[in-house]
Amino acid sequence: MFGGHDIIKVTGRMAWDSRANPAVEAEVILENGAHGKAVISLGGCGNAQWESGYINDRLSEAVLFEEALNQERIDRLLLQALDNENRGRKSVLAISMAVARAAGAGLGLPLYRYLGGTSAPVMPVPVMTMISGRDEEMGKDFPELMIVPKEAGSYSRRLRMGAEIYHCLKRLLTISGYSTSVGKNGGFVPDLKDAEEGLGYLTDAFQLSGYKPGIDVSIMISINKEQKDMISHYLRLTDRFPICGIFNGLWKEDSDGQCQVMKMLKDRFLMASPDYSHANGAVISLEDAGTLFNALNMVEEAKKAGCKVIISGDSGETEEDFLADMAVAAGADYVKFGAPCRGEWTAKYNEMLRIEEFYNKKKD
Repeated sequence: MFGGHDIIKVTGRMAWDSRANPAVEAEVILENGAHGKAVISLGGCGNAQWESGYINDRLSEAVLFEEALNQERIDRLLLQALDNENRGRKSVLAISMAVARAAGAGLGLPLYRYLGGTSAPVMPVPVMTMISGRDEEMGKDFPELMIVPKEAGSYSRRLRMGAEIYHCLKRLLTISGYSTSVGKNGGFVPDLKDAEEGLGYLTDAFQLSGYKPGIDVSIMISINKEQKDMISHYLRLTDRFPICGIFNGLWKEDSDGQCQVMKMLKDRFLMASPDYSHANGAVISLEDAGTLFNALNMVEEAKKAGCKVIISGDSGETEEDFLADMAVAAGADYVKFGAPCRGEWTAKYNEMLRIEEFYNKKKD
């Protein structure tokens, strides 16, 4: 199969995401017979038939007979082929990912080794969703409460901790009469009065699972809106609960305020945001990056800026596990995929288990 890495066929087709919304899949075949596929959700606002047709009728022509090993050139050609500022970008990303998969297969390498090389990585720490709030819940400020297993050791052990806490939290909510149906990112959606009640249940779940809050496991919170007046609230919460990080907690329009917040909180929190100019954590998603090459560049830029790197899934995900391979290959510090339930998230967590197993075998 080695040799002959030119792209000879690109196919687009319709697919579906975890919310029954349209998705688009791209399949790439190389001259040596290697092939790769990737599927991307359209987020409920796209036309999968149009996107797949766009791949077949226009984007495929941009990369046919190009060498798949040159990811930078492939991605540049795809972006240049766009004839609309918004439409077609998900199709570009799907092809970009599929090309990388095909290139790795053409070299006889799994994706994580093709992208990251042969040296054993430090496995990212999973940030797992436990409670997902609707707009009317948790004071409208905290749409997501997540846990971060801190116990030193293997990725598989951290993932197991998350699953144990998830089940314990479910039992506690059930005993209290709350619904344990799951919502966005697989977190439970109980009708809590505010975020503090949710944080209390999480802390109890830690202890009942046999883990010490703040020592074995901590909490990250996601902010629904970037608000100027949240800093004092953050500090009050950390006095009561083992919070180690905040997502999207900086007010974009207030640069001076951002600097002040970072000076106050950088030693206490991981302040994570896609805009990390005044944060110490960079949230990077493939959807925001647009192409694989751009995403890997964003990771390197964040590292140069001294930020922790969090590879994040997007809403309306699919069973696609590309993010797991990319996160390990890129040396991310954390992965934020969702709860340890539902196939679109467990597919990614399970792929990381396979990757860890491979490198553990190499050590033996």
